[in-house]
Amino acid sequence: MWKQPEFWTTVAAVAVLTIGHYVAPTHDPFWHDLFRRLYYLPIILAAFRYGLRGGLVTSVLVSLLFLPHVLMTRAMLLRQASEAVFEIPLYLVVGVVTGILSDRQRKANESLRRAERLKTLGEMAAGMAHEVKNPLAAIRGSAQILTDRLSGKEGELAHIVVDEVDRLNRVVNEFLDYARPAPLKREPVLLSTLLDSCLELLAPVVAQAGVTVKRAYPKGEHKVDVDPNQLRQVFLNLQLNAVQAAGTGGATREVVIELRQDGRSTLVSVHDTGPGIPADKLRQVFEPFYSTTPGGTGLGLPIAQRIVSEHGGRLLLGSTPGKGMTATVVLPGGRR
Repeated sequence: MWKQPEFWTTVAAVAVLTIGHYVAPTHDPFWHDLFRRLYYLPIILAAFRYGLRGGLVTSVLVSLLFLPHVLMTRAMLLRQASEAVFEIPLYLVVGVVTGILSDRQRKANESLRRAERLKTLGEMAAGMAHEVKNPLAAIRGSAQILTDRLSGKEGELAHIVVDEVDRLNRVVNEFLDYARPAPLKREPVLLSTLLDSCLELLAPVVAQAGVTVKRAYPKGEHKVDVDPNQLRQVFLNLQLNAVQAAGTGGATREVVIELRQDGRSTLVSVHDTGPGIPADKLRQVFEPFYSTTPGGTGLGLPIAQRIVSEHGGRLLLGSTPGKGMTATVVLPGGRR
């Protein structure tokens, strides 16, 4: 923020206008009225650039700087002083309203950019499926034959080729899943059963990482209308991320999976005791191809977010560096 020209422009404008107020002749209302009106410019600039926080902070600062001048001149310019007192609430209103509108516009622009990226990915996916998957299948088949016929160093190299082709296939498949989402096929499901099935698939990974998994499910759990296949992909991704994070070390290698229902919504939280993610990186984890895990594709969480969103829910992430991370899936309703 300190290096941005808008910040220093705002500071300079507020400083110049404030100095003008106190330097201008006290008996001349023209200059004071002019400076009082011009205060709106830095407030609006800060609100547009920094949102609600910027507009509110600037309007409060302007009000605090302007109020002593009003008190000093009220004896000589009673009418102007009375008008100026009513100007201060307007500073606050303009700063708040402009900041809220700026935040909404920024979110709308981000949604538009994400939609444009999705459109681009969808257009690329059709060509990618034909141009990449078919050659990969041929390469894998040939390398698999070599692994059966070769031994020693040559056999190891052929096996590496097979593994790398499988990894590329996973990347392509995840890319296609993200770019071409399948329609939901809802059915009533006990989420605890779905969570347990994901843990069974991850049992070898959990054992290798030396992680303890704890589960907390409510009594009398209600079914939820979801697409079990797509939601299984979400829970697999969140649980795998948690196990890998918790397995990186620390005093407690633990993953806690909790299911809560309140009649109106269903919450599934996956908490790990890993190193966590810094706040500046946490805002980027839903961006396609951004990954904090070495070798990760950066598509797991974007796919999970899209699936949860299509269910009418939300995927929330909270992290405290050094204390772990919590991913929470919030789904609407429950089936009794």
